[in-house]
Amino acid sequence: MPSRRRLMTTLGAAGLAGLAGCSGSGSGGSDTLDCQSGVVDRGDGDVLAHGAVAGVDGEDVRLVVPLSVESVQRAGVERLAVHDASDDLAYVIPVSAGDASLMANKGGVSEGQLRYEQYLGKRPFHGEYRVVAENGRGEAVDSVTVAFNCFPEVTRSE
Repeated sequence: MPSRRRLMTTLGAAGLAGLAGCSGSGSGGSDTLDCQSGVVDRGDGDVLAHGAVAGVDGEDVRLVVPLSVESVQRAGVERLAVHDASDDLAYVIPVSAGDASLMANKGGVSEGQLRYEQYLGKRPFHGEYRVVAENGRGEAVDSVTVAFNCFPEVTRSE
């Protein structure tokens, strides 16, 4: 039988991919492809074990970063620093294990999970971002780099 952690990781990643707009249109259809994203580099930690993905909400492109409450508490993560392809700091997302109670009623968030989103722009939007989880002293505890292409509404050819 798989461990609880492995099960939560698998379920969280599957739920995130489906809800982030990477497998269907914002309207819920399956005949369009909104975003393609993939991890191109990973740090040595496990805080960002679920990676990060680009997704769409209507015409808005968002970077979605799932975290577990346990790993945030264990590593003392207080923020996500999001760097663009030039390695300039583009966004800072405050993080708190206490956010779990606020996120409990949101779609795509399982018990013990956190889901942070950052608006990036209107689609089409393409890019690469490095997300760094930092503790209260500003030290990096993990990182993940994701590259993505989010297209205008595109119909798949059959």
